[in-house]
Amino acid sequence: MHTAKYLFFLLGPIGFLIFLLSLTPWHKEENLRAYKGVIDLRGIQSASSGPVDLSGEWEFFWSQEPGKILESFHGNMTVPGSWNRETELHPSYERLGYATYRLKVLLPDVWVGKVLTLGLGTVWSSYSLYLDGEFQGESGAPSTSTQTSVARVQPRSFSFVPNSSQIEVSIFVTNNFARQGGISSPVKLGPSEVMLSTRTRTIFTDIFAFSSLVIMGLYHISLYLYLRSSKAPLYFGFMSMAIGIRTLVTNTRLLMEFFPSINQNGIQMIEQISMMCATGLYLLFFYETFTVYASKLYIRISLAIISLFILMTLFGSLEFNSSKVAYFHLFIGVTIGYVIYVIFGIDFDKENNSSYILYGSGILFLGVAIDLFYTYILKVSSHQVSHIALVLFVFLQSLVIASDRSSKYKEAKLLTEDLQTMNLELFEMKEKLVQKVEDRTRTLNDTLQQINRELEIAQNVQRKILTPPEREIKGIRFDYVYKPLEKVGGDFLDISEINPGQVRVLLADAVGHGVQASLMTMALKTEYEELKKLPCPTHVLKELNGRFLRKFDTLESIFPCFVADIYLEKKEVLYASAGHPDQVLLSPSGDFELLHKTGPILGLFDDLEIEFSTYKFPTGSRLLLFSDGLIENRRKENRWSTVETIASRAGTLSKVSLQKLLEELVVMEEKSRGDEQRYDDITIIAIESRETPEYPA
Repeated sequence: MHTAKYLFFLLGPIGFLIFLLSLTPWHKEENLRAYKGVIDLRGIQSASSGPVDLSGEWEFFWSQEPGKILESFHGNMTVPGSWNRETELHPSYERLGYATYRLKVLLPDVWVGKVLTLGLGTVWSSYSLYLDGEFQGESGAPSTSTQTSVARVQPRSFSFVPNSSQIEVSIFVTNNFARQGGISSPVKLGPSEVMLSTRTRTIFTDIFAFSSLVIMGLYHISLYLYLRSSKAPLYFGFMSMAIGIRTLVTNTRLLMEFFPSINQNGIQMIEQISMMCATGLYLLFFYETFTVYASKLYIRISLAIISLFILMTLFGSLEFNSSKVAYFHLFIGVTIGYVIYVIFGIDFDKENNSSYILYGSGILFLGVAIDLFYTYILKVSSHQVSHIALVLFVFLQSLVIASDRSSKYKEAKLLTEDLQTMNLELFEMKEKLVQKVEDRTRTLNDTLQQINRELEIAQNVQRKILTPPEREIKGIRFDYVYKPLEKVGGDFLDISEINPGQVRVLLADAVGHGVQASLMTMALKTEYEELKKLPCPTHVLKELNGRFLRKFDTLESIFPCFVADIYLEKKEVLYASAGHPDQVLLSPSGDFELLHKTGPILGLFDDLEIEFSTYKFPTGSRLLLFSDGLIENRRKENRWSTVETIASRAGTLSKVSLQKLLEELVVMEEKSRGDEQRYDDITIIAIESRETPEYPA
């Protein structure tokens, strides 16, 4: 049952394991190992040989510092190794504390007088280096008190020129927070140019790993943002970014080279949080890829555990974070077991790309397992082989997504060919339809042109039934704005001198707009001409109401109407308002009165009760009338254009011409409406009492 793929999953990681074992420090030639605090390098014949690993038995002085060593209290300690790990060669010491390592190095003659470099890797958690008793440098600030010691776990190199064939290396180490104390990675010695070349290759490897991971991450994030078909590329991209960030704070710890001011706590947070985020993102990627097989509940619980660990890391101390990470490593082990369990339950016939997942996950799990073995079993610093495994894992998972995109591209190509065939058939149908549409369009255009011509005629007719603004009426001046919503509208106005010294003004607003409303204005004009000279505005309104109910009852026509009589000699205005909005009477000083409605709207009731009201209208007074379109076109949330605000604004403009007043009110309406379109006709009439026709501009 799918034997080949299972073998592929198993044999690939085994080959990778063999390669990794070749990097371990286990295979050392006996004559190049330190023994009881001495290492003999005199067998080296070439001046460019190296670097040499100084691993083996170093002299060890617990709770002693250089210059104050008591020779009677010493033992041997394996380097690399943790001093709190008990072996056959040495007992176990306290995890937190300090000690001095010492090694006598017998140099080859070809190295005497040359510039040599001593390279130290991971030392927990700070140290000072002495050569022949002379201080060379330090990482962090080691101290005999763990409270005053400052941790700094950073690989460093120290160059010197030996004057004799023997040197004494002393390293004073303080551990103030880590799970294991001491020198946990090999100490290397060699000519400076060789050591520099080795360090350059190591740095290049880390830079290559970082840049590759970041580029892959950005590529897959961009892929998701462009296609948005599956979240797997998004999770995979962020996981690559998290792993890339972790490469900056492990192995050569490049971030500390570029930002030396970052303290150990910050470095530890970045290392652990990036590892935790990468684990969570891997689970999300795995679930998104194999939703049918993975447990959503397990993923949710795992993400909750990871979030808890991240919070503890953010607020934890160096020592706390160092100890609790072991529990997260245990969680990683459980997660690896769960993922392997799910992988072996995948139906390979349905999941074509599962082999990449198997192989990549196997390599990744093996690399992580080797690092954990070094950390918890050997208690030394590993070669961070998980870096190589992570890069290979990311590369293989990229093949998964690339393969998926490729298959979808092939499907799209087949669909494109089918669509091209369908397009040819549709094109033939289109040619037939185009001719029909052109014929229909031509007919519609002709009809539309005819309708527009007729509407223009109706517009001209409607304009002519309105009182022309240039008409001269002794004792008043007037002007108005008439803005129908369409070519024709439902507003009607008339200003006439019905008797000497008596001017009658009518403003009506047929409900609706367009052609139907304009027909109502024509009927209103016809009926009003017969009723214009009735003695009182109330008589006019009642008679109009009765006639419309009798003659046009089938049209269900209703309309508000305002009629006012201006008595020039008595300097009074008498009005009646049937359902019309409040109108405005302005005194010469700019004060205003609101003319409220005195009866219901016309066209509803046969027996209509309408009253009238009288106000003073001295010289310089103004009567401002308008249809409801002026106040109803505004936005609902904007109450600026109300009758009161219109009256107040008109009062401030009592000294300007009527034309200027009307222009300001139109601008006011447009501002209150904002970007919304007008949905009703607007008519504004301004009438002013005067004694002479002259008026300042």
